[in-house]
Amino acid sequence: MKKYVALAVFLTLAGLGFRLFLALHLPTDEPDDGRLYARIATNVLEHRGYSIETEEPYSPTLIRVPGYPLFMAGVYAVFGRDNNRAVRVVQAGLDTITCWLIALLALAWSPVGWDRRKRRRLLLIALALAVSCPFPAIYVATLLTETFATLLVSACVLAATLALRSESSRKRAMWWVGAGLFGGAATMFRSDSGLFVAAGGMTLVLVGLSRAVAHWRKPALSPDAARHVLARTFTSGVMLTIGFAGALAPWTIRNARVFGVFQPIAPQGANMPGEFVPLGYTGWLRTWVDDAKYTESMEFPLDVGQLHIEKAPDYAFDSPEEREQVAALLERYNHPASTEAPQTQPQPVPAPDPKSQDPTAASKEQPGTASGSPEEEAPEEVESSDQDEDEADPDAAAEEPNQPGEMTPEIDAGFAEIARARITRHPLRYYLIVPLKRAASLWFDTHSQYYPFQGELLPLSSLDTDIHQQYWLPVFAFLTLVYTVIGLAGGWLLWRDKGSRRWLLLLVLLILPRLAFLSSLENPEPRYAVEFFVFVIAAGSLAFLDLIWDRMRKLARNWLRPTKQTTADSKHQ
Repeated sequence: MKKYVALAVFLTLAGLGFRLFLALHLPTDEPDDGRLYARIATNVLEHRGYSIETEEPYSPTLIRVPGYPLFMAGVYAVFGRDNNRAVRVVQAGLDTITCWLIALLALAWSPVGWDRRKRRRLLLIALALAVSCPFPAIYVATLLTETFATLLVSACVLAATLALRSESSRKRAMWWVGAGLFGGAATMFRSDSGLFVAAGGMTLVLVGLSRAVAHWRKPALSPDAARHVLARTFTSGVMLTIGFAGALAPWTIRNARVFGVFQPIAPQGANMPGEFVPLGYTGWLRTWVDDAKYTESMEFPLDVGQLHIEKAPDYAFDSPEEREQVAALLERYNHPASTEAPQTQPQPVPAPDPKSQDPTAASKEQPGTASGSPEEEAPEEVESSDQDEDEADPDAAAEEPNQPGEMTPEIDAGFAEIARARITRHPLRYYLIVPLKRAASLWFDTHSQYYPFQGELLPLSSLDTDIHQQYWLPVFAFLTLVYTVIGLAGGWLLWRDKGSRRWLLLLVLLILPRLAFLSSLENPEPRYAVEFFVFVIAAGSLAFLDLIWDRMRKLARNWLRPTKQTTADSKHQ
């Protein structure tokens, strides 16, 4: 027993040390989301308002759920304003706790027939796989929600598992309420985390129905047994719903009182009520975007930079005519002053400017490029540009025209028409092929984001040797493959044991629906898939122990046995 405790303590300290190293030596403020969270946290502390504004009146917002900004505000209040170093250190400790939750989840999924010694080894193997996995660990060095999302989602699934295992009505109800609370809290950090709660609820329903049908098919049993199973399933579902709704209630009530809308999570378009959202343009992106690199070049610059048709691949267009249509729309977007002004000038009422309603526009616009700037400033800018033209280098000159464009409803309607035509021509491509490509891109990425060597493995000729991508990216791609293989092996092990098939059902429902949802979006960022490794590691540790570790021990024991027998015979002689 002491040996297991010592190994557990060693693995815990090793995992914490690894995460502290990432937090202190590889910090990154690269994501714009992190700056937005920090601004909200500062406004909460200094101006007592949940706002993204940088100056009065600090209007309230609902474009981000409150979990992470309030966490940052709490850290700032204790350790000092803008102390992001403290935020990262706290995240390192929380992610180490997540590793233990993964190990406990693997233990809860283990077959009933395993003895205590084997279950202890399982706990250590799951803990070792969790603390050594570099994919979720790097997010302790960022100002993003992934660390909290993995922690709370792990707690939610563990509570749901313990509820499904419990035979006590009281404990079962408490665990389901806890699963709902943890899942709701995770949703307050990442809005799509509600899908994990739905997975737990769906598992509860399917397992309950399966047991009820089994009772109905056995005439020797009382018919009341099936009714009892259904009543217990219904009660458990109510407890899960109460916990989940209770976690979302404060934010939902606040949005209803402040904005007069029912908004329990953040809007998908990150927009304020009544604000223009370019659904046509994002719909066009959804017809062809299958990799995150196109999101970075064709979506992230929207309304903060220019969009260039050269950055879209050939398969984004079905014909030369379609490419010309897109090019014309992007030209209107990139040069709103020269293309939109002549059309709107004769009208008595000008078209509304979306940025004037966008609370994030103030943070995105560059100085001197605001949509409401006086017209007489333009000649001064041109004159200044002419004076410096001789001294400017070609690269700077090439970047100078990259001023924020403007996505108007008219331009967006043009993209919507193109998107509808593309879907009509190739519905199978839109509903199946492209989503499958996005799913593969999400899962089989190197997951090296925010490491110094981040990037894509292919093509190999483009690897940056200065930051050693030729070494690190193949390693990370191999780790992705390893975790995937042992996860599949763990699923097969759960299927082989009849009493563990409900955990396989839970595993499938935790991964596939959310992966399908993410692959239906136009922004397949691999960081959205990092929570999946919680469940992959938990299931994979079962396979690692049963299919690899135990067999290696048997082979080693059989190999050493003849040697020991020979030694004994020689001593006897």
